[in-house]
Amino acid sequence: MKRTLFTLIAFSFFAFPELQARKVTFRGANHCGIFPNEKNLLKQWPAEGPEKLWVADDAGKGNSSALVCDGFIYTAGLTEDEQNEQLTCYKLDGTKAWQVIYGNAWTKSYRETRSTPIIDDNRLYMASNTGELVCLNREDGKILWSVNYWKKYGLSPNDQGICEHPLIDGGKIIVTTSGKEICMAAFDKLTGEVIWETKGFGDKATYCPPSIIEWKGHRQIIGGTEEHIFGVDPQTGKMVWNDSQWIPAPEAKKWLNAMINSPVFYKGKLLVSLGDGHGCTMYRMADDLSSATFLWKNKEIDFYMGGMVEIGGVVYGSTGDKHKWAALDIETGNVLYHQPWGGGKGRGSLIMADDMFYMFDERRGTMGLARINPEKLDVVSEFRITDGSGAFFSHPTIFDGVLYVRHGTALIAYNIKK
Repeated sequence: MKRTLFTLIAFSFFAFPELQARKVTFRGANHCGIFPNEKNLLKQWPAEGPEKLWVADDAGKGNSSALVCDGFIYTAGLTEDEQNEQLTCYKLDGTKAWQVIYGNAWTKSYRETRSTPIIDDNRLYMASNTGELVCLNREDGKILWSVNYWKKYGLSPNDQGICEHPLIDGGKIIVTTSGKEICMAAFDKLTGEVIWETKGFGDKATYCPPSIIEWKGHRQIIGGTEEHIFGVDPQTGKMVWNDSQWIPAPEAKKWLNAMINSPVFYKGKLLVSLGDGHGCTMYRMADDLSSATFLWKNKEIDFYMGGMVEIGGVVYGSTGDKHKWAALDIETGNVLYHQPWGGGKGRGSLIMADDMFYMFDERRGTMGLARINPEKLDVVSEFRITDGSGAFFSHPTIFDGVLYVRHGTALIAYNIKK
C-alpha cells in the first residue's frame, strides 16, 4: 500500500529543541517496569484521583504506551478509517506536533495498535501489527526506512498479529521474525540493512519482545516463539541455546502463543511466564550464558500481559487465569501472595516508581496506587479512568511527575507530584 504522510499542525524546525542523544523504551530500561528517576511523588491520591492535566482524544484507537523524551510525547494508534497505523507526537501540554502513517493495520481480532515506539537519539522505531519495522525522524515524523519482515521471512502470526517492541543494541535494531527458517533478525538501525539472521524452528510468533541480559561479563539476547525460549549472541546472531520444557502438555496448549512479557533475569536466574493458565518456569543460566538449566515450574502463577516487576528477588504482577495479583519468590518459586484486587477489578498492568506500585485494571479501568509489600496486595488509593473507550490494555508511563495513560483514542495526563 502506498504510504501517505501528513502533518496535522504546521510547525517550523525551530519549534523543536535540539534533540539529545538518549534511548527511551517501553516500560523503562529493558522493559523492567521500573522508573527509577521519578521521586517526590504522591503516596496517596484524593478520592477523585490526582489532578487531571489534559486529555488528547485524537491518537487513534490503540493500547500503545506513551514515550516521553526532550519535551515531546510519542504514541501509536489506528487512523480514523482503521486501515492504517499512525504515530502521534504531542507537546507536553497535550497539543499535537505531528502525526504520520507508518504501516498497515491488523484486520482480524483486537485490531488496535499494541506496540510502543522506541527512541534512539533522533530516531523513532516502530513495529506494526502486520510486521513492518519502520524508522522515523522523531523531529518531524519523516519515514527514513522500512522493512516488512513478515513478508521477508514468511512470518507465521499469532491470533492478534504482531505485538513487539523492537530491541536496540549498539548499531542494531532487533526483532523476532518467527519465520519459516529465521526466528530473529538484526538490522542496521541507520539503513535497515540486514546485519545477521538467527535460524529458528518454524514456530508461530508470540508477543514477547526480545531483551538483553548481562551476567559475569557476558551478554545475550533472550527471545521467544510459540514453543521455544532461546538465547542469541548479540554480535553474530548465533543461537546459543533453546528450550521448550516450559511448554505445557499437548492437551493444555490452548492460547500457547500468549507469552507476552519479557522474562525476568535475576542473579543468574531467568523467569519465563506464559500466561493463560500455563504457569511460569525458572531456569539457571550458565556463568557464560551458554546454557539454561530447568529449575522449577509454578503452575499456579501465570503472570500475564500486564508485565512483571522484580524488586529484591520478588516478582510482582497480575495473573491471567485467575484475574488476581501475585508476588513470587524467585529463589524458591514459593507464592508469597495471590489475591484479588476486589470490587470487581481483574488483572492488569503494573509499573513502579518512587517505591510505589501503579496498577491499571483491565476490567473497569481502575488505576491503583499500592505500597510494595511482599506479604499482601496493599492498595492505598484508586480511581477510575473515564476518558476514552474500549479495552484497558495499555501500560502507564511516568515522566517528571506526570502519569500518562492510554485508553482507546485518548491519552490522559495526571499530575502525581507532591
